[in-house]
Amino acid sequence: MTTNAQQGYTIFFDKDIDTVVMVWKGYSTSEEFREGTELMLNELINSGTSKVLGDVREMVLIGMEDQRWLETKFLPRAIKFGFKQIAIVTPNSYFNKVAIESVSYKVDKEKISIQFFDTREDAVKWLTA
Repeated sequence: MTTNAQQGYTIFFDKDIDTVVMVWKGYSTSEEFREGTELMLNELINSGTSKVLGDVREMVLIGMEDQRWLETKFLPRAIKFGFKQIAIVTPNSYFNKVAIESVSYKVDKEKISIQFFDTREDAVKWLTA
């Protein structure tokens, strides 16, 4: 398990649901956000899974530069490494919800499936269905 309380994230592989879990809290700088996102990808590769649960309820915001980085650099590379499915527990922050949805609309739905959920339990049900 990778926990960086200072940067506000916890990332680990949950073998019971064959999923990498990311929990984000508070505000992260661009460097912290990218570091945590790369750690998630490393966990995905090392575990051999294709699924991620992103619990971002308490995450404050993903900035515009990081949104662009996600869609143009990170996601195409992650997909090459087998990233296929992400369940996102919807942020409480309206602005972060808009940011995350904005990135999700630009993703190739043939290559990665993204779903939004109000609860972690519903996200887990979808990932394990």
